Amino acid sequence: MKKHAENAPVTAENAQTSPSTADAVVMPVPPWKRLAGAFLAGIPFFFTLPYTIHSWRSSPMDRWNWIFHLAFLALAACAAPAVKDSAKKNRCDFFALLAVAAAAVLYMTGIVRHIYMIRILAGTAFWWTGVWFFCGWPGGWALLPAFGALSLGCTSSTFVLCNHFLIQPQTILFLKLGATVLCAAVCAVFMLTDFVMKREVFWFLLAAVAILAGSLMSHEGGQTASPFCPDLTVAPEGFNISGIPLTPDQVRFFEGSEVHQYRIDNGVFQCSILEVKCGGDIHKIHPASHCLRSGGAVIQSESVVMHTLPDGRALPVTEIRSRRADGITTLTFVWYTGPKETLGSFFRFRGRWSPSDQWYSYQIVTRVYDGNDEAARMFLLDVLSKF
Repeated sequence: MKKHAENAPVTAENAQTSPSTADAVVMPVPPWKRLAGAFLAGIPFFFTLPYTIHSWRSSPMDRWNWIFHLAFLALAACAAPAVKDSAKKNRCDFFALLAVAAAAVLYMTGIVRHIYMIRILAGTAFWWTGVWFFCGWPGGWALLPAFGALSLGCTSSTFVLCNHFLIQPQTILFLKLGATVLCAAVCAVFMLTDFVMKREVFWFLLAAVAILAGSLMSHEGGQTASPFCPDLTVAPEGFNISGIPLTPDQVRFFEGSEVHQYRIDNGVFQCSILEVKCGGDIHKIHPASHCLRSGGAVIQSESVVMHTLPDGRALPVTEIRSRRADGITTLTFVWYTGPKETLGSFFRFRGRWSPSDQWYSYQIVTRVYDGNDEAARMFLLDVLSKF
């Protein structure tokens, strides 16, 4: 009888006086601790805030990004009751650990490659996946619109969108504001309904988008050539060369790097070439189109192409056609040269840059007369072939 009593199932009646071993071992984490863990998951993102605030002050394209951080706070406050409720009803969701690990790897990649945009987006993702892990999927789902608004305020996001869609920063700002309104509308829908997408479906869709984006980025500007560093202290055959003083804006823009500017002409046409010996702070090196837009120019076309100089050498460049604030149309070639290769893509250069290697950035620009892009292009190629 004693043995039978020991093996008897625990009933609701005797469970109150004799708690089972399983209940004694598996104790649920108090909701307040999981909410605290969800907040502390934002620490990697918090580490990027000093750089973000600096960009608000110094970069014209990032100047209004603080709006999206305020939108995040407002939407997060609206979703807070749903997050608290999820923390009470659900335990930690270990399914989220895969997403947490992916965000952590991406964050470390941003640190190693000195790319703050990746760090900020990865920090945002790590924070959101942390909420998902600690508070359960319903809590993460409720905060998804808020973190979507926060990602819109990422440093350099305006430039990347301008570069991809070839539209002005003001237009991008209005589009991002529209996306923020959409996030607010989605947040309202989440508050008024019980709709929650299955986490497996969302993870599959997110992974598919990430793979597609990674595939597109890996093929952008992938062509390389031998190092090309023209000696600008010697006039090329048939041309005159003279130094041009740097403007205060150029000195500020390329702070920390050694910069020289020259004018080259053959008596009929002329061009200017800017040589930047990149310093140790990669965040002081900016894309040419960012500089042009900051100066009021409208980018009409921008693409990474592989040109062949008249002497047969290959030269990958970012070719930019723009209209300056004074109405003059110009054609610009930009390339980046390191110890082993020349790259035409700024994004490819950012991925290859290392503080232990010396890199040079070159921008050569000439005026486009009567809309004849080909004549301007051939002139620049002829000048470069002489070096």
